Amino acid sequence: MSSTTGPLDPDTLAILKAVFEEACSLLPPNRRSDEMRSVLAVRLLKCAAEGERNPLRLRTYALMEVTRSPWVERTEIDESRQ
Repeated sequence: MSSTTGPLDPDTLAILKAVFEEACSLLPPNRRSDEMRSVLAVRLLKCAAEGERNPLRLRTYALMEVTRSPWVERTEIDESRQ
């Protein structure tokens, strides 16, 4: 990934929106919370800020990071107790 500075251009924002919606739809229904969507959005923005524009790589990075986040592990533990 190459480094970029400044605001994201309209084409990049369109890619990020599409990738975000697709990635959210791939989450299991029990993980589609506002908090999880926020984590996913932050991951996508971080990756895009580093210069990534490939939709597949953006989605893969965001979902990998989300599934490894402590929030997910804590939620899974909480759900298993119910």
